[in-house]
Amino acid sequence: MAVTKTLKQQLTLAAGALLGHQAADAAESTDASLYNSWTVDVGYLYYSEPDKITVDTYMAMISGNLSDKDTVSLGLVFDTLTGSTPTGALPDSSVAVTGVSGGGAGTVGGGGATSSFDDTRLAVDASWGHEWQRLVRSDVSAYVSVEGDYTAIGGGLGIEKDTEDRAYTFTAAIGGSVDKVSQSNEQTPAPLSELSDAIYYGKGDKNTYDVLFGLSKIINRRTAAMVNITHSRSLGYHTDPYKVISVADADDAEFTTLFEKRPDERERYVLYSKIVHEIPGGDDHLDFSYRYHTDSWDVNSHTVEMGYSFDVRIRHLFKPFGRIYYQQAANFYQRTIVSDDGVLDNLPEYASSDPRLADMLSVTAGLKYQYKTSATGSIDFRLAYIHRQYGSAVVGDDGTLFLTVDLGKGFD
Repeated sequence: MAVTKTLKQQLTLAAGALLGHQAADAAESTDASLYNSWTVDVGYLYYSEPDKITVDTYMAMISGNLSDKDTVSLGLVFDTLTGSTPTGALPDSSVAVTGVSGGGAGTVGGGGATSSFDDTRLAVDASWGHEWQRLVRSDVSAYVSVEGDYTAIGGGLGIEKDTEDRAYTFTAAIGGSVDKVSQSNEQTPAPLSELSDAIYYGKGDKNTYDVLFGLSKIINRRTAAMVNITHSRSLGYHTDPYKVISVADADDAEFTTLFEKRPDERERYVLYSKIVHEIPGGDDHLDFSYRYHTDSWDVNSHTVEMGYSFDVRIRHLFKPFGRIYYQQAANFYQRTIVSDDGVLDNLPEYASSDPRLADMLSVTAGLKYQYKTSATGSIDFRLAYIHRQYGSAVVGDDGTLFLTVDLGKGFD
């Protein structure tokens, strides 16, 4: 399953901007003898959506201080992913679509337009942070991620500057990646070619560039807020080599099935804001965030998230949370390519029926429970229900109950 750059990477930068001043304060107050301390974190994450996807993730990270001004970290992630994914074809299609990442052939018939997949991913990342002056810090990072059908190599450089009273932190960062995309056989099908007679080429290349500017502020001793804006531009192969689209008449009688085609350029802008507030009289925290995304494909989206965390008897933490997400469909999204006779003489320039590009509203509600096994260890459980409603897609509205389990332990 192809891995794409996600909001997680942007939020990591944003969280660094929000919390960087706290790390600096801690560093100033830490005894010099502790500068050589190192921490090892290990964890396990289990994620499951019944009848859809199951993910097992094993994580390890080592981090520490090389000096009173330099910190380094090295992370390792290994994922296994299994399950099924929509192909983009109509539910009554009778074609066979190659399974993602060598997962075998899955027939899309009465069971729905899905294909099985079975994949693994290994990712390594490293970063080096340096304090140039009392109020100026930098971070250099690099990563490599390898799957059976997707390879990504990238990195970034970020700068943070605090005001004299540390009430404000300004952040600027740049990043980039070079990706290789293909099916598991290291080939990509010719866009808008028929499955039964497709021409195949080598791997597809995609290059991505990112720029981020951010601002965080300590509003008072209980409240912190942040906002950032990201600009991203990617050039090259954006088509999903596994996704297809049906050619059918107005009554969904299918004539044939084609591989999809997406534009070879995408430009995005993301505005992200977050506020965290500590409730007086205890350790309860309330957080709220809003994200707006717009791009050259007209996939405009709004995301609102809220959570409330509270401790019970020190070791037990509960956090109910909710999320609402809405997006408009891409300007080339089509449920099917409509044809009266199945003749392929007048195909659109771009076409995709991938549900991820459709008009969609999703609502998530859940509860997180954390048990603190020690000062540096914890077990996290997240149980949530997500409902997706599509304006027009080859898949119907759905609801899924999913569970994640995360085990973590730090060692000094």
